[in-house]
Amino acid sequence: MSIYREIQNYIYIVYCGKYIAYGINTGMESMMSNISEYKINALPSKTWYWLNLNDTKITWDSDVRPCNIETDGYVDAFYDTQSNDYADISASVKTGAGEDADVLFAEDNIKSLVINADKGADNKVIYVNIDDSAAADNMVNQSGKLVVNVEDNVTFTIIETFNGKDGVTGNTAFRTLIDAGKNSHVKLVQVFLQPKGQDVLSDIGSRCADEAGFELVQLFLGEGSLYDGIRTDLKGDKSEFICDIGYFGVDKQNIDINLISNHIGKKTNCEIGVDGALKDAAKKVFRGTIDFKNGSSGSTGAETENVLLLGDDVVNKTIPIILCAEEDVNGSHGATIGELDPETLFYFAARGIDSEAAEDIMTKGRLEVVVRKIEDEKIEKLANEQLGKVLGEEEQND
Repeated sequence: MSIYREIQNYIYIVYCGKYIAYGINTGMESMMSNISEYKINALPSKTWYWLNLNDTKITWDSDVRPCNIETDGYVDAFYDTQSNDYADISASVKTGAGEDADVLFAEDNIKSLVINADKGADNKVIYVNIDDSAAADNMVNQSGKLVVNVEDNVTFTIIETFNGKDGVTGNTAFRTLIDAGKNSHVKLVQVFLQPKGQDVLSDIGSRCADEAGFELVQLFLGEGSLYDGIRTDLKGDKSEFICDIGYFGVDKQNIDINLISNHIGKKTNCEIGVDGALKDAAKKVFRGTIDFKNGSSGSTGAETENVLLLGDDVVNKTIPIILCAEEDVNGSHGATIGELDPETLFYFAARGIDSEAAEDIMTKGRLEVVVRKIEDEKIEKLANEQLGKVLGEEEQND
């Protein structure tokens, strides 16, 4: 193992004054600014500034166009952006990217899609496709917002796909806000397929009432950089947040994730799983915070991450955090970060499979686990096709 790789190892720090548990590494990089600079994905509790992990600085043109949004499936749930629900959710549901990103979602510049999932939407699915049509002139940024109000006792699924054409270099910012009523279950699936040269900022906020559940499945299979903010407020008693994220970082791609699970009600629960691989000088930051607020007694939370490092030129930074202002809670975090071990490579070599093919097999295997959590045949097929593309399977078959 090289010296460079050794500095990627975890350092765990426990600060007992506020029960903060950090997992970090010492890799660092600077973010350059040449247009307008915004701070996003801020940690709720800051760590040392020299680590460059407290937030992320992005350069983004706030002069944006409304993005193109296409829908399919259950479309009877749309309603007016002038409704009281829209105004309340937009104002009160906070997101993972943070308030500094609000300028990118100014109402005059974005395309807003509003959904009211009532009893008629129970067990229905809506497909939302965000493409680069508005940025077809190149170097044009586009923005959009989806606001979802799910009424009590309703189960509803939203599937978002992010697409683009090769050669188009405009960026996309998209915000998804979800208000889950009592005993409702909301599933949000996001599949990122954008080509190289197109960066995406995905900003998610959700609020869960008593016994409500929010399930999030994300797959990062695009070739452009991705900035991902996620915040869930488990306000209601016995509310729950389940999150599964899979990513494959390639070709100097930046993946920056900030996930915050706020436990406010009693007996709330979150389960966060992140699984991915990095190769070809890709960089990834994962900030995962479980925050047990005062009054959240009986709550539980767990987060794990598994990272496969496929080369000495990749950079991984992971910082899982547990904040605790309540005694009667149970929180845990863990991570596995490293290369394929010699025993695994020997196993493949004995069967005529070289190290590069072995890495592809292991990467595909761990991401297919997340693909199956989509539970939609059409989108699973789309994700598997894109996974094969980024793994180079199409070239191998030609």
